[in-house]
Formats: sequence, structure tokens, C-alpha cells
Amino acid sequence: MSIEITKMVEKMASLSDEQIKELYSLASEVSLDTIEELCPALLQICLNSKSDTLKDELGRVIFHLQKNERLNTRIGLEKLLHGALKVNPKEVFKLLESSEPDAKELSKRIKQLL
Repeated sequence: MSIEITKMVEKMASLSDEQIKELYSLASEVSLDTIEELCPALLQICLNSKSDTLKDELGRVIFHLQKNERLNTRIGLEKLLHGALKVNPKEVFKLLESSEPDAKELSKRIKQLL
């Protein structure tokens, strides 16, 4: 794992509540088309994690949203983005940067936040 990605993983693990709110705010600004494109891919990133990183409240919320078929919503995107960044930021940024223009902008703004 590169040093940059390692630093991002460390930063994601120690985000303050204010930074998490900012992350959610950034995620809420993308279009519905982008949400529908990103959510399934972000869920796969979360599910492919071999660590126990999401065995917490965030993981339970993601599971609940999936169970109730609410992942392709703004709240679903917010939680999936948060979870996927915790488990595999490299894949998340690769996904965002290969998506819609508003997803590319989201990627830039998240990097600034971190």
C-alpha cells in the first residue's frame, strides 16, 4: 500500500464528527444519476473488505439500508462512501475519478477534506 493511501486510511479512522458531517454534505451534492451509478460499486467495495472495519454502527446502518432497499439514496451514498473510504480509499478514488463529472469533483473535495 502506498504511503498516500496509508495516510488516507489513518485519516479516515480518526475523522471527527464535524469532518464526517462535511463528508456527508459533499456526498449530498451529487446528482441522482451519479448516486445510482456509485452506490452499487461502493457497496461492492464495502463487501469485498477482508477486515472488520465495518463491524460497527456504520456497518449496521449500511446493512439496514440494504435490507430495506434504500442504498440508492442520498443517505445510502453518504454511508456507503464513508464505509468504502474506511476500507479501501484507493478503490473509492479510482471509482470516483472514472465516473460522472460531479463524482470527479466529489473526489477532489474529499481529498481536500482529508
